[in-house]
This record gives sequence, structure tokens and C-alpha cells, in this order.
Amino acid sequence: MILYISGSNRKKNCYKILEDLKCENDKLIALADKNIQYCLGCNTCVNNLEEYCVIDDDMKEIYHEMKKADKIVIATPIYMNHIPGILKNIIDRLNPYSNHDELLKGKTVYIITVGQMDEEENEEIADNIKTYFESLAEEDFMDFNVVFLRNLSSGDIETIDDVSKNYDNYHQIIEELKQKIEK
Repeated sequence: MILYISGSNRKKNCYKILEDLKCENDKLIALADKNIQYCLGCNTCVNNLEEYCVIDDDMKEIYHEMKKADKIVIATPIYMNHIPGILKNIIDRLNPYSNHDELLKGKTVYIITVGQMDEEENEEIADNIKTYFESLAEEDFMDFNVVFLRNLSSGDIETIDDVSKNYDNYHQIIEELKQKIEK
């Protein structure tokens, strides 16, 4: 099973891409629909080797789905030259799984970025996001594989709310992404 996570506060471009990639038995989670609180930095999860964060919110569902998944695909918009806060909340809340658990160990996490500028203009920002995820994937931290799939342009956010309209070859791009994920 592949877990698809739309890291956007909206159900637009990132969600559409993942919906188009998803197969019947896969799971798609839109963070826009979830109540994910901020990490408190209390370290109860690490100090007491808790399986989950002590905060009782929708993060428990995400932990459960991550455990079941063979692969995880994250589509994230670029907000203020980085990932949006809602996705950063998810990453911060993975603290229970750093250093002492197998939640992500050996799994592959695929990243797709979607920015308002064209792909070339977004390239440096996408590279920074890729580097960020690679730092999380290090063996002495969470020990997962990270694959940066594609940096896409959503076009002018005021006029285009559907990334597929920004590309004449959108369906070909989706097929290429599917092939990379299925490898």
C-alpha cells in the first residue's frame, strides 16, 4: 500500500496530483482535512519511549497509516520558500520515531513540490526542500530513503487552481511519476 500525503492547506494542486497518482488500494490523506497540533517539545515520547505523541489528535491516524505503508508520497506546495507549516507539524510530530523505532526505517519517501513560479525559478527552493528531507532520512535519525520526484509549477495562483491546466503533457507527467514510484 502506498500512502499519499497532500501537504497543502488546500485541496487543490497537490491533492489533484496525488489523486491522479493513487491506485484503488492506496490511501490519500489531505492535511487540509486534519487537526494536527504543534509539537510541544516536551520529549515525553522520547523519554518514555511512547509509541505515539501524547497529543490526542489526527496524528495518530497518520502514524497508523505510515506503519502500514510500503511507500509514502508527499506532495507539498512551496510556501515562503519552504514547506507549509501543516506539513512541518507532521515532521515535528515524528519525534517519537527518531532513533528508537522502525516507523520509517527502510521505507522510501517520495517528494513532489508544487510552486507558483515556473519549474526553473522554483529549482533552488525545491533543492533546499530535498536537502531538508535528506537530512531527516539519515541513518542515525529516521533511516528512510528519500527520492525527489518532480518540481512542478501551479502557475499563477490567482488564475490557475488546477496544475493539470498548466501542462499540455500533464497525463504523461503523471504516468512518468507512477513509473518512478512503482520501481
